[in-house]
Amino acid sequence: AKKFGYKIMIGCMTESSVGISAGCALAGLLDYADLDGANLISNDYAKGSVVENGKIMVSEKPGLGISIF
Repeated sequence: AKKFGYKIMIGCMTESSVGISAGCALAGLLDYADLDGANLISNDYAKGSVVENGKIMVSEKPGLGISIF
């Protein structure tokens, strides 16, 4: 997409922290990111990278940094 001059965006609607963490790992390659979907889930079964106040906070754990409850 970049080669052809397109902007790149990744987003979600109601994704768990597993999907958000995977998206956060790609954030450096993106022009736009909408990765706050896990904030809408009251029973998220995992913890990993998060978006806080519009900033991507990447987990310091190995891999995608995900912990399953």
